[in-house]
Amino acid sequence: MPRYLVKVEGREFDVELEYRADGYGVTVDGSPVKISNHELNDTRSVLLVDDRSYEVDVRANGNDEGRIVFMLGVEIAADVEQFHLAQLRKRAGITSEASVQKILKAPMPGLILEVKIAVGDTVSKDDTLIVIEAMKMENVLKAQSDGIIKSISVKKSASVEKGDMLLEFE
Repeated sequence: MPRYLVKVEGREFDVELEYRADGYGVTVDGSPVKISNHELNDTRSVLLVDDRSYEVDVRANGNDEGRIVFMLGVEIAADVEQFHLAQLRKRAGITSEASVQKILKAPMPGLILEVKIAVGDTVSKDDTLIVIEAMKMENVLKAQSDGIIKSISVKKSASVEKGDMLLEFE
């Protein structure tokens, strides 16, 4: 059974997966969670979690373990690491923190609804930067760490494609 250490907003979760014909058997911190997955495309899925439905979009976050999950109009950063490697790393005192990304790219095609920052602004982790409308949902892009805005490549009402540069940090 694959086992992972998943880190979300400073909290760590011990996640075990068991692949079954009817979905996944998932245990989070020792508690079972019933999950079924229906893939819509390479990054989007509909998850049925304990009989509640969620549409999620998962994409890479610039490092091997990092993922950005869009769910319910919110962007969630998560690091996923094999459990045994995470334990070895911790015992050795090695950090798993990813380097800070200097460029924020559009996670999906959409329309810029709001640009909440200006060049030169100092932002803190989790500050709202840009709001994008995609598939009739508002997606809030937040700062992954503290920083200073170096440049902004988009304006309100602009259309963007997935991967387009939105802004750059110093």
